[in-house]
Amino acid sequence: MPLAPGNLHCVSGWSASRPLGPVIEETLSAHVPAEEVRRLYGDVYLVYSDAGAATLRGWLIPSLEDGESVFVVEFEKWSGYGPAPDRAWLLRRGH
Repeated sequence: MPLAPGNLHCVSGWSASRPLGPVIEETLSAHVPAEEVRRLYGDVYLVYSDAGAATLRGWLIPSLEDGESVFVVEFEKWSGYGPAPDRAWLLRRGH
């Protein structure tokens, strides 16, 4: 099956009071197919989408409470090693 156009992004969250992983995953999965969202570790996710970094950040902002943060990076090139990044999923998305 052909892959839809898009880019790989890394989304991380930080909160002193709660884990943001579930918030990030639920929010991203509401906007992109769930199979395009992968938990890397903790509150850090990989997402493949044609939306830009600012758009992904904008989707997440309404779910944040005071003092919480998100950081979104759009990758041009990447490489991974070890069991955390899903190697087959990454290879299919351009590396």
